[in-house]
Amino acid sequence: MDMQQLFTLLLAVPVLASLIIWFAPTQFKLLSTLHVIASMASSALALSAVMKVMNGKIFFAFHDMLFIDALGGVFLSLIGVTGLLVNLYSVKYMQWEVEKGEITTKDAKLFFALSHLFVFTMTFSVLANNIVLMWVAIEATTLSSVFMVALHKGKKSTESGWKYIVICSIGLAFALYATVLLYSAGFAVIKDSHSMMLWSTLMAHAKEINPDILKLIFVFALIGFGTKAGLAPTHTWLPDVHSEGPAPASAMLSGILLKCAILGLIRYYAIVGNSMVGFEYVQTVMLVSGLLTIFIAALFLMRQHDVKRMFAYHSIAHMGVIAFGLGVGGFFGLFAALFHALAHSVTKALAFCVTGNMVQIYGTRDMTKMGGLIKIAPITAILFGISICSLVGVPGFAIFVSEFWMVQESFNTALYIPVILFIIGLIIIFIADFSHFFLATFGESQSKILSREVAWSANLPLIGLAALIIIFGVFSVEGWVTLLNSAVKIIVAA
Repeated sequence: MDMQQLFTLLLAVPVLASLIIWFAPTQFKLLSTLHVIASMASSALALSAVMKVMNGKIFFAFHDMLFIDALGGVFLSLIGVTGLLVNLYSVKYMQWEVEKGEITTKDAKLFFALSHLFVFTMTFSVLANNIVLMWVAIEATTLSSVFMVALHKGKKSTESGWKYIVICSIGLAFALYATVLLYSAGFAVIKDSHSMMLWSTLMAHAKEINPDILKLIFVFALIGFGTKAGLAPTHTWLPDVHSEGPAPASAMLSGILLKCAILGLIRYYAIVGNSMVGFEYVQTVMLVSGLLTIFIAALFLMRQHDVKRMFAYHSIAHMGVIAFGLGVGGFFGLFAALFHALAHSVTKALAFCVTGNMVQIYGTRDMTKMGGLIKIAPITAILFGISICSLVGVPGFAIFVSEFWMVQESFNTALYIPVILFIIGLIIIFIADFSHFFLATFGESQSKILSREVAWSANLPLIGLAALIIIFGVFSVEGWVTLLNSAVKIIVAA
């Protein structure tokens, strides 16, 4: 299979899957079977593309408008791995919702169809070499996922859906300004209407583009893509959306979508950093953005008792951690930021899916009404504990690795005040999270227990996510390290 065919299949399979599921008979078993088969096919294609760029190769298609490089491969791997495991879990979750009468089989059908359309838009954003197509794809992720978020059709769910559309669309308008300005600035240098819209060409000519305009472009890009990524102060849509949507939708949004927006920001970060502006400017901006985001999320985390809202604020906090890593810069800072994207992806997917189990057991998201989880559902309790331990950076779990590298590189580059603030923010998060964890896991239950441990068919995908968290926290996975090394070299144009 040549790369043109692989690109075509990467984009065509999720679209076809969405259409087939939409027009299939409304029978849950048939719909779930089609959903699983399509998810496995999309993931296999994504991972096969990642394997081809692991050693730094770059492949182009469709007149260079689409491409895959190691940097895109990092984020495509999240779609392939996290996306598959979440979609497998979603089958059992939707079955529970149908059985409880929360949704109909037709609603489950809509969710399955939209989840593949969502995968298509995210894949398109990762593969886009054309900066306009990248913006269109990231904007399209909002439209493809909003009805997944508002699946329950309640007042809060519908309100969160509208909030998602309005704030993200306004935010991405700034990313559009950045795109238009970069088009204009690039055309003054490249003089070719097709080539100057390509990220790969703009990178090659970055030093020739007006540095003053590039500074403004990066600010617009940060506001635009930062809104979609959940960076403060434009993060306000995220807690409502992630807390009100079904658990698998929240897992996809937090585990993958936010990283696609981060990739868009990194593309602009690389252009401006490799221009006459230099990396010092973009690193300073990202340090401020990252620390602001971490502290705002940490303060809200201290008073969260809704388990989904707690994890939603963690999404904000860890986007701040990635921004901090980009602010630290250098080879190890960028390596840590990209590593954190994967670590957070699998951790937050596990965390949000575990909330699906917990709501099935207790019938509530309020952790003050939970308790005794370790006795009632020990496997769910262990999975909950693994997600919490990783999120707060306990050694031996994936997120600790990237945060440790960021701290180490900060001290190596004499960023003493920023790294001290970074550590203080992480300590606040650590204290807040473990107080909530002990309350739900070892406290006395204040609500009626609706069920005991959930079925193995629900827990197996979550065990897979937990295994990845521990594997990446303990071992150096050679292929992943190679991919990250290649990706960092692309950012710094080494």
